[in-house]
Amino acid sequence: MILVPIDASDVGDPSSALVDLLKPHQLVILGYYPVPDQTATEQARAQFGEEATAAIDAIADRFAERGAEAESVVVFTHDRSKTIDNVAAEYHVDAVLTPGHVGDTLDDILVPLRGGDNLDRILGFVGVLLRESDATATVFNVADSADAASRGELLVRGACDRLETDEGIDRARLEWRQERASSTANAIVGASADYDLLIVGESKPSLTQRILGDVTNTVIDKSPDPLLIVRDK
Repeated sequence: MILVPIDASDVGDPSSALVDLLKPHQLVILGYYPVPDQTATEQARAQFGEEATAAIDAIADRFAERGAEAESVVVFTHDRSKTIDNVAAEYHVDAVLTPGHVGDTLDDILVPLRGGDNLDRILGFVGVLLRESDATATVFNVADSADAASRGELLVRGACDRLETDEGIDRARLEWRQERASSTANAIVGASADYDLLIVGESKPSLTQRILGDVTNTVIDKSPDPLLIVRDK
C-alpha cells in the first residue's frame, strides 16, 4: 500500500505516468489541508471541507478508473509532516510518495542504498514495482573512502543479484552504479537528474523524525524528482 499525500488547498492533476506506475497498488490518497496556527482546524474544515473532499475524491477516482484500489482521506492540519506520519502508521502503508515534478514518463528509477537497514523491504518493494511496470532500475551507492567503496560495490551488486533471483526481474532491466563523494546527499541529487523517480528507505525511528535523516531531507529539498520512501515498519 502506498500513501500519496496531496495538498488539498492546491490540488493539481496527477500525471498519466504516475497513475500508470501506481495503479497496480493499493493507494491511500491523503488530502492534507494546511491550516495557519491561528486558525482552528474545525473552522477551516467548515469553510473548505466540502470543496477539498470533492477534489481529493476526484483524484482517487482517477486512479480507481485505471485499476488501482484507491481510498481517500482529508485532514485539516497545522502540521503536515505529523499528519503524513500518523496516516502512514494508521493505514500501515509500505511507502510514502513525496512531492516532485513528474514528467511524461517514469521509466528510469534510481535506488540509492547505504547499508543493511531496511534493505529487504526496499528490494521487495522495488521488485513489485518493476514486475508491474516496464521501468528499469539503477541501484546506487555513494562512498567516501576506498574501504566504503569496496563494501558499497558488494552491496549494489548483491542487490541486483537479489532482484534478479528473488524478485524475478530481468537482469537487462537492472544496473548498478557507484560514486566517490564526500557528500552523499549532493551525490544523490546530482545523479537523480538522469532519472524519473527515486526509491529510498526510511530511517529509524520514524517518518516524523525526518524520514531518512539529513541525507534524504536534503535530497527531498533539492531534487525536483518525486521520491517513494519505503517505510521501516
